[in-house]
Amino acid sequence: MRATFLLCCGSLALGAIGSIAACATSEAVSEVAPLPDSGGSSALPEDNGAEDSGSAEGATDSGAEGDGPECSAAGWCRTTLPDEDLTLKDISAVGDAAFAIADSPTLGIKVLEWRNADSTWRYIDDNTQHMVDLGTYPGRIWAPSEDEVYYGVGAGYLYHGKRPSPPATTWSWTRQRLGDESDAAVVGPQDAYPAYPSTDPGLHLNYPTLGIWGTSADDVYAWFVNTLYHRTSIGGAEPKWVPEYVADDATASEHMYFFAAAGAGPDEVWFSGARATSSVGCAVLVRKTGGTYQKVADGTPNSHSCAVRDGHLQIAGDPGFPGWLTDIHMPSANQIVGLMDTGLVRVSITGDGYSASVVPINTQATGWPFVSLWAEPGSIWMSGSGVLYRIGDDVWDGGSSAQISTLAINGAPFEERLYRIRGTSTTNLWAIGVRNAFHKTTP
Repeated sequence: MRATFLLCCGSLALGAIGSIAACATSEAVSEVAPLPDSGGSSALPEDNGAEDSGSAEGATDSGAEGDGPECSAAGWCRTTLPDEDLTLKDISAVGDAAFAIADSPTLGIKVLEWRNADSTWRYIDDNTQHMVDLGTYPGRIWAPSEDEVYYGVGAGYLYHGKRPSPPATTWSWTRQRLGDESDAAVVGPQDAYPAYPSTDPGLHLNYPTLGIWGTSADDVYAWFVNTLYHRTSIGGAEPKWVPEYVADDATASEHMYFFAAAGAGPDEVWFSGARATSSVGCAVLVRKTGGTYQKVADGTPNSHSCAVRDGHLQIAGDPGFPGWLTDIHMPSANQIVGLMDTGLVRVSITGDGYSASVVPINTQATGWPFVSLWAEPGSIWMSGSGVLYRIGDDVWDGGSSAQISTLAINGAPFEERLYRIRGTSTTNLWAIGVRNAFHKTTP
């Protein structure tokens, strides 16, 4: 495929959306007011949930006590976790269920299941993830159905669980270990759970390079550090994690990481990551189509920025502005939406090539980056520290249709970190993080 590249940039400042300007120009981005926490007043309109008032779980916040769930005005309802000190790191929603992986200073790594039928979280893991050399950090979780789930724990272990047939209630689990194909003998902490290189303490977060995602129960992928695996059965044997792509072109001072996956089907799968040094990182994007992998986007890190890498799309805000591509989603055909630590990204398939747009995000108002997104045709959701954004597609054209989707309940602002936003639709959306799991079942 002949690659044709187009790069645009703009500004998404906390509090409003700035206009988009071509990166080749020197047009200044207009300044906007910073964003207060989600419980107070804001330059952005709030999603007040007025249209949601008829829903049972999504009832708006009236400030009154009752027997139902506690819900914000935007329809985010706080669910009850089985222990108070859980920090939920990832979630996968499917049908009438959801599966989450959490970390706790007292319990270690735990895996939970939510069922709409009884509105209850319960543990389903077998506790073997706490054995020696296991459970050093939580990876990602993904479920192809309500009766099957995969999750990862550091360093490099993948669990596969299946629901038992009634009357049994204990899930069955198998475990396999992945390797770092660039150095199978040793996987250091900086490779398995790297920290984003930044002098800003608020941006210095760790991201797991271990995850699972698939298009169906029979088409499941995993990634660990620099390698992409495909769950494959050879000759009718039990499926194994077969390495299909290795990002092995790092220099002695660089590391290659993968962080996330998305796609539209077995023949359209994307993976995001970074080429990183100890001081800077460049966004990486790999596409699999027609059974072939292609590295679409890459960059060459130098002391403070990313240089264009021959033959690759460069994903950057201001010219050369660096960043890891830590989360992606595919809301429609021929379009990937992603999240850098300080930028919102769109990559489009344009004929026989690709184009990229980046809207930089100002995180100074919260002191913590947006770390997760979920997208649907027409809007993008982002989660950060105590705040959820809902942004319209016009952001790519300089629009300003952004809303804070409030999590404030009974007048109390929500100030905890949110690590993940995921769902199946706007009527089945989850926002999870420190000691909280919010469920939204209204538009």
